[in-house]
Amino acid sequence: MDAIPDKPADQRHTASGRRMVRTMLLRHPAWSAAAVLLIGFNLRPSITTVALFIGDIRHDLGLSALGISLLTMAPVVCLGLFAPAAPPLARRFGAEAVLLASLVGIVVGCVVRSLGTIPLYLGTLIVGASLCFLGVLTPVMIKRVFPHRVGLMMGLYTMLVCLGPALATATAVPLQRVLSGSWELVLVVWGLPALIAVLAFIPQLFRHERVAGVATAHIFGLIRDPLVWQVTGFFGLITALAYAVFNWGPSMLEARGLDAATSGLIISLCYIGQTAAGLLAPVIAGRQPDQRLIVAVMVLLTAAGLFGFVYAPVWSLTAFSVILGVGQGGAFGIGLLFFALRSRDPHSAGQLSALAQTVGYIFGGLIGPFAVGVIYDWTGSWQVVTIFYLAVGFASLVLGIGAGRARTVGREPAHAS
Repeated sequence: MDAIPDKPADQRHTASGRRMVRTMLLRHPAWSAAAVLLIGFNLRPSITTVALFIGDIRHDLGLSALGISLLTMAPVVCLGLFAPAAPPLARRFGAEAVLLASLVGIVVGCVVRSLGTIPLYLGTLIVGASLCFLGVLTPVMIKRVFPHRVGLMMGLYTMLVCLGPALATATAVPLQRVLSGSWELVLVVWGLPALIAVLAFIPQLFRHERVAGVATAHIFGLIRDPLVWQVTGFFGLITALAYAVFNWGPSMLEARGLDAATSGLIISLCYIGQTAAGLLAPVIAGRQPDQRLIVAVMVLLTAAGLFGFVYAPVWSLTAFSVILGVGQGGAFGIGLLFFALRSRDPHSAGQLSALAQTVGYIFGGLIGPFAVGVIYDWTGSWQVVTIFYLAVGFASLVLGIGAGRARTVGREPAHAS
């Protein structure tokens, strides 16, 4: 009889213990690592698959050259336009909730844009806004959750950013054939990985960590620091080149006499090169006192790859595609790494990430896929576009060398460099 009153207490203790174990498991860092990698995987396929069907979209929907240029530019510009909203939303609802909603947004946007001309642009805007929030807040999450493994996690993150479009580009055209020639269904299919990410991301909601320092409302208080503009300019220009290739790379290769499937395969090799460099370059760069040398190497490889796409013999295009991928993947990974390396804490990382992506993506969208489309439409010459590529590459080299010096935002350098 004496043991009877103790049984409910034991049950409560057991239930409490189970809840504690369940909470500890859900808050295990492995979930955060998986979330980062799945976000990275979903950052590009929903954009890059569109590039493979530009001809079909233009024919089926009757779009003009300007309409196609706007379509290719829209998601990149959205990556910048919505960036200032990311920090306030993260402070209001929590970064995890915003990231989860953004993954859902990718799924919704991919479905919407398969429904017709106006839904195509509307869905593209939804996808672009969702990708923007993911891009701004994920480096902050890495800085906060993995403060001692920033280089490694940024490398893994960048690797998955590059792996996603590699798989999408290699499979999109064959998948279209399986789906009776429907490019609309292909766009929907490549929204499904975001749904998988949604399911895997749910445990992040149990972390209960408020991100009070994601960024203050005074994001533009950084504009007086030259380092901020060097980081922003470098990120914007390498982004411009990257999205120009995403959107116009297949067309450049088809102009060399390759069919759509072969062009997609070669572009996928570019993404494989990006995957390897995206992993290794941030890890290597994160261990160096400054990053000027590795920035220069990545930019020069990018320029060589773009030059080769237009002038190299057709039989060598696969090699130049890998060279281009290594350069762009490494440069992009280092550009993301700068958000963490050039900031003192998650607070300043959020400020720098939001500002750099706001300006960088808007600027990158205008001088990347949109400008390339307009130049080619006016001249009909990829040779002229190559001159433009080289000019952008030179500017990114100058800014990247400035951003690569060992300094942090708001602080004077510890020594002359």
